[in-house]
Amino acid sequence: MNSSEKIETGKGFYMRRATLKDIQELLTLYFTIYGNNYPLELGTNRDTMTRLIKDPQNLWLVAIDEKSNALCGSAVFEIDPFYKISRAEGLVVHPDYQKRGIASILLSYGSKYLLETAQIVNSIYTTTRTLSVAPQLVFLKDNYIPLGIFPNAHRLANYETLTLLAKFRPGVLENRRPTKEVPEALGPILKTLGKFIKSTMPQPKLLRFNKPNATGEKLEFELIHAPQFVERKFFKTFTNPYDRFYPFHKPNFLISAKNGEVDIYGNLSAADGYCTLIATTQPTFSMAGRMRPLMLQLRDFGVTYLEILMEVDNILSLEALLDVQFLPSAVYPAMLEYNGKCVDLVLMSRTLEPLNFSGMQIEKSFKPYIDQYVELWKKMHLEVLGVFNEK
Repeated sequence: MNSSEKIETGKGFYMRRATLKDIQELLTLYFTIYGNNYPLELGTNRDTMTRLIKDPQNLWLVAIDEKSNALCGSAVFEIDPFYKISRAEGLVVHPDYQKRGIASILLSYGSKYLLETAQIVNSIYTTTRTLSVAPQLVFLKDNYIPLGIFPNAHRLANYETLTLLAKFRPGVLENRRPTKEVPEALGPILKTLGKFIKSTMPQPKLLRFNKPNATGEKLEFELIHAPQFVERKFFKTFTNPYDRFYPFHKPNFLISAKNGEVDIYGNLSAADGYCTLIATTQPTFSMAGRMRPLMLQLRDFGVTYLEILMEVDNILSLEALLDVQFLPSAVYPAMLEYNGKCVDLVLMSRTLEPLNFSGMQIEKSFKPYIDQYVELWKKMHLEVLGVFNEK
């Protein structure tokens, strides 16, 4: 799809790629809808918008009114061609043009182009807010699959939970690497995922949780929030791209053991305390039994939410995370293609603030993900006896 091509819709508007000349209209569009509260730079930062539009690997679609030539809709598909993954974001329609199917047409065209026509990526994922069900319904209507939640992930007006959905290129889900064993805490979320993805693979065996013993001396950490320094150090440390897999996240935060044993690289949003843990110089299980003080230190530093991606069958590292109250909140099947097979990953999350789902509006498909998370949270925090007993 070239920059000058027009895609007719027969609905009173056409689609094309965004150009640099559209930036001012796009800024106005996002401000009209969200005011000063839009959390993404692609709708508020000219430099970010310029970068996304100029990169030919990305697909930024705009909808144009055929009569007035006004820009009335926008959809962004950021693409990582190495990992064959895309992120759909920034899907908006001007209030004067809503309820005309513009969002659905933009999403459907972009998704089909990337997954089927050009076959550039294996999957496209998105996150949606839970202030209303409308954004969730747009993606579900286009056959995006609900994969889980990000509980209390962002601090906007209040702490807000996000949903995770993805759509896959035909044949990708059939090329998943079989999973033989997983920790029992993953059983409920994998069962929920199975309601949306039919598979002939046998269900993995559920292994009873074994509280890990400390693997070494007590760890003390220094926390360094220095974006350029951390990014340079990260790319020098991890030369294999598969060791730094976390699409569309660049490290700006370093958690460094004072004794030099391990460095943990993350991406921290200082504005709302959202922190993604991207990579560690030693396996997570090597820190088993020694991370609990770090959770308190991170909270004091201003971190309110942590998340990490892990292979679903990485038993020891998952148990080390469960031991410090991380819980499975989403599963992304076939997220990473490696050695000709697609690998399932689980998103483990840890909120450092009281759990609060009040005011959340979700489509019914996401309720089982909420339910399993709450049940595990109750076992971990409220039950005197159970698999997560901390005594």
